[in-house]
Amino acid sequence: MQKRNYSKVPLLAIAAVALTVASVLAVRGVSASDHQDTPLVEFSPRFDVNDVYAFPAPGNPSRTVLVLGTSSPLTPAQTPSAAFGSKSQELYQIKIDNTGDAREDLVFQVTFTGPPGKQKVTLRGPVAPNSVGTVNTLVGGPMIKGYTNTIIESGSIKLFAGPRDDPFFIDLEAFFRILPDRKPESGPLSTITQGPLTFRAASGVNPAVDFVRGFNDLAIVIELPTSTIANPATNGRFGVWGTTSQARN
Repeated sequence: MQKRNYSKVPLLAIAAVALTVASVLAVRGVSASDHQDTPLVEFSPRFDVNDVYAFPAPGNPSRTVLVLGTSSPLTPAQTPSAAFGSKSQELYQIKIDNTGDAREDLVFQVTFTGPPGKQKVTLRGPVAPNSVGTVNTLVGGPMIKGYTNTIIESGSIKLFAGPRDDPFFIDLEAFFRILPDRKPESGPLSTITQGPLTFRAASGVNPAVDFVRGFNDLAIVIELPTSTIANPATNGRFGVWGTTSQARN
Protein backbone atom coordinates (compact mmCIF):
# COMPACT_ATOMS: atom_id res chain seq x y z
CA MET A 1 0.00 0.00 0.00
CA GLN A 2 1.16 3.58 -0.41
CA LYS A 3 0.31 7.12 0.49
CA ARG A 4 1.64 10.23 -1.23
CA ASN A 5 2.09 13.72 0.18
CA TYR A 6 3.43 16.58 -1.93
CA SER A 7 4.48 20.01 -0.74
CA LYS A 8 7.29 22.50 -0.41
CA VAL A 9 9.93 21.99 2.26
CA PRO A 10 9.13 22.15 5.10
CA LEU A 11 6.20 19.97 4.05
CA LEU A 12 3.64 19.01 6.62
CA ALA A 13 3.26 18.69 10.36
CA ILE A 14 1.42 16.23 12.54
CA ALA A 15 -2.02 17.14 13.92
CA ALA A 16 -1.96 20.49 15.73
CA VAL A 17 1.53 21.35 14.47
CA ALA A 18 0.09 21.50 10.96
CA LEU A 19 -2.07 24.44 11.98
CA THR A 20 0.95 26.27 13.38
CA VAL A 21 3.12 26.02 10.30
CA ALA A 22 0.44 26.08 7.61
CA SER A 23 0.89 29.79 7.04
CA VAL A 24 4.50 29.35 5.93
CA LEU A 25 3.99 26.36 3.66
CA ALA A 26 3.29 26.34 -0.06
CA VAL A 27 1.28 23.14 -0.31
CA ARG A 28 0.72 21.66 -3.77
CA GLY A 29 -1.48 18.80 -2.64
CA VAL A 30 -1.95 16.44 0.28
CA SER A 31 -3.37 12.91 0.42
CA ALA A 32 -5.53 12.28 3.47
CA SER A 33 -5.22 9.39 5.87
CA ASP A 34 -7.10 6.24 4.94
CA HIS A 35 -7.02 3.31 7.35
CA GLN A 36 -7.72 -0.32 6.44
CA ASP A 37 -9.19 0.50 3.05
CA THR A 38 -8.70 -2.90 1.37
CA PRO A 39 -9.27 -6.52 2.44
CA LEU A 40 -5.51 -7.16 2.32
CA VAL A 41 -4.63 -4.54 4.90
CA GLU A 42 -7.73 -5.21 7.00
CA PHE A 43 -6.53 -8.76 7.59
CA SER A 44 -2.81 -7.80 7.57
CA PRO A 45 -2.62 -4.42 9.37
CA ARG A 46 1.18 -4.26 9.03
CA PHE A 47 0.72 -3.47 5.35
CA ASP A 48 -1.67 -0.58 6.08
CA VAL A 49 0.03 2.78 5.53
CA ASN A 50 -1.90 4.98 7.95
CA ASP A 51 -0.13 8.28 7.32
CA VAL A 52 3.05 9.73 5.84
CA TYR A 53 4.40 12.95 7.33
CA ALA A 54 7.26 15.34 6.60
CA PHE A 55 7.79 18.39 8.79
CA PRO A 56 10.55 20.63 10.20
CA ALA A 57 12.43 19.16 13.14
CA PRO A 58 11.26 20.89 16.35
CA GLY A 59 13.66 23.70 17.17
CA ASN A 60 15.79 23.14 14.07
CA PRO A 61 14.20 24.17 10.76
CA SER A 62 17.34 23.08 8.85
CA ARG A 63 16.38 19.46 9.53
CA THR A 64 13.36 17.47 8.33
CA VAL A 65 11.46 14.65 10.02
CA LEU A 66 9.92 11.88 7.90
CA VAL A 67 7.35 9.51 9.40
CA LEU A 68 5.68 6.37 8.06
CA GLY A 69 2.88 5.00 10.28
CA THR A 70 1.34 1.55 10.02
CA SER A 71 -0.63 -1.10 11.95
CA SER A 72 -3.19 1.27 13.49
CA PRO A 73 -5.16 1.02 15.68
CA LEU A 74 -3.31 -0.83 18.45
CA THR A 75 -4.88 -0.91 21.90
CA PRO A 76 -2.59 -0.59 24.95
CA ALA A 77 -3.01 -4.33 25.51
CA GLN A 78 -1.98 -5.13 21.92
CA THR A 79 0.99 -2.77 21.82
CA PRO A 80 3.65 -4.87 23.66
CA SER A 81 3.19 -7.80 21.27
CA ALA A 82 2.95 -5.66 18.11
CA ALA A 83 5.82 -6.01 15.69
CA PHE A 84 6.97 -4.77 12.32
CA GLY A 85 7.10 -7.34 9.55
CA SER A 86 10.38 -9.23 9.51
CA LYS A 87 12.90 -8.81 6.71
CA SER A 88 11.70 -12.03 5.09
CA GLN A 89 8.08 -10.82 5.16
CA GLU A 90 7.98 -7.11 4.55
CA LEU A 91 9.84 -4.11 3.16
CA TYR A 92 9.08 -0.55 4.31
CA GLN A 93 10.09 2.36 2.07
CA ILE A 94 9.96 6.15 2.17
CA LYS A 95 10.53 7.79 -1.20
CA ILE A 96 11.57 11.29 -2.21
CA ASP A 97 10.91 13.01 -5.53
CA ASN A 98 13.00 16.19 -5.61
CA THR A 99 12.87 16.86 -9.37
CA GLY A 100 9.10 17.22 -9.79
CA ASP A 101 8.53 14.26 -12.14
CA ALA A 102 6.55 12.14 -9.63
CA ARG A 103 9.29 9.47 -9.66
CA GLU A 104 11.50 8.61 -6.73
CA ASP A 105 14.96 10.18 -6.81
CA LEU A 106 15.94 9.01 -3.32
CA VAL A 107 14.74 6.02 -1.32
CA PHE A 108 14.91 4.94 2.32
CA GLN A 109 14.46 1.22 2.94
CA VAL A 110 13.67 -0.12 6.41
CA THR A 111 13.71 -3.78 7.43
CA PHE A 112 13.30 -5.61 10.72
CA THR A 113 14.55 -8.83 12.28
CA GLY A 114 13.81 -10.59 15.56
CA PRO A 115 10.70 -11.28 17.68
CA PRO A 116 8.30 -8.68 19.16
CA GLY A 117 9.93 -6.70 21.94
CA LYS A 118 13.45 -7.53 20.71
CA GLN A 119 13.34 -6.43 17.12
CA LYS A 120 16.31 -4.88 15.37
CA VAL A 121 15.82 -2.26 12.67
CA THR A 122 18.03 -1.52 9.67
CA LEU A 123 17.74 1.71 7.69
CA ARG A 124 19.42 2.11 4.33
CA GLY A 125 19.39 5.46 2.57
CA PRO A 126 18.81 7.97 1.30
CA VAL A 127 20.07 6.33 -1.88
CA ALA A 128 19.26 6.89 -5.54
CA PRO A 129 17.52 3.68 -6.68
CA ASN A 130 18.64 1.61 -9.64
CA SER A 131 15.07 1.68 -10.96
CA VAL A 132 11.70 3.17 -10.04
CA GLY A 133 8.64 1.19 -9.00
CA THR A 134 6.99 -0.34 -5.99
CA VAL A 135 10.11 -2.16 -4.80
CA ASN A 136 13.45 -0.49 -5.48
CA THR A 137 16.93 -2.00 -5.60
CA LEU A 138 19.47 -0.02 -3.60
CA VAL A 139 23.24 -0.34 -3.74
CA GLY A 140 25.49 1.31 -1.19
CA GLY A 141 24.58 4.43 0.75
CA PRO A 142 24.31 5.11 4.49
CA MET A 143 23.16 2.27 6.74
CA ILE A 144 21.96 2.45 10.36
CA LYS A 145 21.23 -0.49 12.65
CA GLY A 146 19.89 -0.74 16.18
CA TYR A 147 17.00 -1.86 18.36
CA THR A 148 13.41 -0.68 18.03
CA ASN A 149 11.95 1.61 20.71
CA THR A 150 15.23 3.50 20.99
CA ILE A 151 16.60 6.62 19.28
CA ILE A 152 19.46 5.55 17.02
CA GLU A 153 21.95 8.15 15.81
CA SER A 154 24.56 7.78 13.10
CA GLY A 155 26.28 10.84 11.72
CA SER A 156 23.60 13.41 10.94
CA ILE A 157 20.71 10.91 10.81
CA LYS A 158 18.43 9.87 13.66
CA LEU A 159 16.09 6.88 13.52
CA PHE A 160 13.25 5.63 15.73
CA ALA A 161 10.92 2.69 15.08
CA GLY A 162 8.22 1.64 17.52
CA PRO A 163 4.73 2.33 18.88
CA ARG A 164 3.46 5.87 19.08
CA ASP A 165 0.13 7.54 19.75
CA ASP A 166 -1.86 7.88 16.54
CA PRO A 167 -4.00 11.02 16.78
CA PHE A 168 -6.89 11.22 14.34
CA PHE A 169 -9.21 14.21 14.67
CA ILE A 170 -12.49 13.53 12.91
CA ASP A 171 -16.18 13.99 13.63
CA LEU A 172 -17.13 10.33 13.36
CA GLU A 173 -20.76 10.92 14.32
CA ALA A 174 -21.19 13.16 11.27
CA PHE A 175 -19.05 10.91 9.10
CA PHE A 176 -21.18 7.83 9.76
CA ARG A 177 -24.36 9.79 9.09
CA ILE A 178 -22.98 10.81 5.70
CA LEU A 179 -21.60 7.34 4.91
CA PRO A 180 -23.65 4.91 7.00
CA ASP A 181 -22.20 1.88 5.16
CA ARG A 182 -18.87 2.56 6.89
CA LYS A 183 -20.47 2.50 10.34
CA PRO A 184 -19.13 -0.23 12.69
CA GLU A 185 -21.36 -3.20 13.46
CA SER A 186 -20.85 -2.98 17.23
CA GLY A 187 -20.02 -0.41 19.89
CA PRO A 188 -21.42 3.07 20.58
CA LEU A 189 -20.84 4.36 17.04
CA SER A 190 -22.96 1.53 15.62
CA THR A 191 -26.09 3.13 17.10
CA ILE A 192 -25.78 6.36 15.12
CA THR A 193 -28.83 6.93 12.94
CA GLN A 194 -29.66 9.29 10.12
CA GLY A 195 -30.56 12.75 11.30
CA PRO A 196 -29.55 16.42 11.35
CA LEU A 197 -25.78 17.00 11.21
CA THR A 198 -24.19 19.03 13.98
CA PHE A 199 -20.52 19.40 13.13
CA ARG A 200 -17.94 19.86 15.85
CA ALA A 201 -16.03 23.12 15.68
CA ALA A 202 -12.24 23.34 15.89
CA SER A 203 -12.62 25.38 19.06
CA GLY A 204 -15.30 26.62 21.40
CA VAL A 205 -18.50 24.61 21.74
CA ASN A 206 -18.24 20.96 20.61
CA PRO A 207 -14.45 21.02 20.08
CA ALA A 208 -12.74 18.58 17.74
CA VAL A 209 -12.17 15.14 19.26
CA ASP A 210 -9.30 12.72 18.84
CA PHE A 211 -11.44 9.63 18.35
CA VAL A 212 -8.48 7.25 18.50
CA ARG A 213 -6.96 8.75 21.65
CA GLY A 214 -5.29 5.97 23.59
CA PHE A 215 -4.62 3.89 20.49
CA ASN A 216 -1.18 3.47 18.93
CA ASP A 217 0.37 2.70 15.60
CA LEU A 218 3.85 1.51 14.65
CA ALA A 219 5.88 4.47 13.43
CA ILE A 220 9.15 4.69 11.52
CA VAL A 221 10.68 8.13 12.16
CA ILE A 222 13.73 9.52 10.36
CA GLU A 223 15.31 12.91 11.11
CA LEU A 224 18.06 14.29 8.89
CA PRO A 225 19.36 17.54 7.37
CA THR A 226 16.91 18.89 4.82
CA SER A 227 19.81 19.50 2.45
CA THR A 228 20.28 15.72 2.25
CA ILE A 229 17.00 15.25 0.40
CA ALA A 230 16.15 18.70 -1.02
CA ASN A 231 17.24 19.78 -4.50
CA PRO A 232 18.36 23.41 -4.95
CA ALA A 233 17.43 23.16 -8.64
CA THR A 234 13.74 22.91 -7.65
CA ASN A 235 13.95 25.52 -4.87
CA GLY A 236 13.87 22.81 -2.22
CA ARG A 237 10.49 21.49 -3.31
CA PHE A 238 10.05 17.73 -2.96
CA GLY A 239 7.39 15.04 -2.72
CA VAL A 240 7.24 12.28 -0.12
CA TRP A 241 5.37 8.97 -0.12
CA GLY A 242 5.64 5.66 1.65
CA THR A 243 5.11 2.03 0.67
CA THR A 244 4.90 -1.35 2.34
CA SER A 245 5.61 -4.42 0.24
CA GLN A 246 5.65 -8.15 0.69
CA ALA A 247 9.26 -9.25 0.56
CA ARG A 248 10.36 -11.08 -2.56
CA ASN A 249 11.56 -14.67 -2.14
